[in-house]
Amino acid sequence: MTSFPPSKQLNLEVLGRLFEKTTNSYKYLFFLSILNIVHQQTGNSVNLLLYQTLTVEMLTLSWYPHFYSQLSFGTQDKIPEMLNGLTYSNFLQFKPPQQLTQNDLNQLRKNLALSPLDALTSQLMRYVPYRLIRPFFELELFGEKDGKINRKIRELSEDYFESRKPLYYFDVENQGILIHPEWQNYLSTSYNLLWDWAFWEWVDYLQACNPKISDIASRLLPPKII
Repeated sequence: MTSFPPSKQLNLEVLGRLFEKTTNSYKYLFFLSILNIVHQQTGNSVNLLLYQTLTVEMLTLSWYPHFYSQLSFGTQDKIPEMLNGLTYSNFLQFKPPQQLTQNDLNQLRKNLALSPLDALTSQLMRYVPYRLIRPFFELELFGEKDGKINRKIRELSEDYFESRKPLYYFDVENQGILIHPEWQNYLSTSYNLLWDWAFWEWVDYLQACNPKISDIASRLLPPKII
């Protein structure tokens, strides 16, 4: 099991199992996106993380490995198809990778945020927000039919929010997720270690999807940002 910074209040054993039974890159990107947004708002109350904001972050993280490194995300993954259908500023799409900076990625986020993302957000958020926190409720979900899992997880995350402390529960209007305050603090203070853990989990997944390509880790971020 991965050695996480200790916490007496949170279930870190479940945290270590978030990426079980993964068939595409969505869980890795969704969790990394949560980490990034919480980190960017350190010192503030994050409260609601909108699905559209999370979609922008997921696409931003995917953009370089897709367009520059041309990695396969797996046969069931639709993110490359989504990225191909969007419009980008020319300087971002064709700038040499050695010249890309964090400012360029920030500009990409702004570009994506102005794109029509309703359909992509609906597609990306159909399952991943629910399935990521499924390990928190394994006993209650045992034997449950797949078609009822999302609704059940939504109910359980709210019913057990204070006692079991899942990572988040769901906005009543289904526009996003609300991070548990204790998890928000943990994600913020342990950001670097958690980012490295989730990043290398994503690397392992992509390596399995691209067995003939070496050094996958160096192909996921521009050289100046690694």
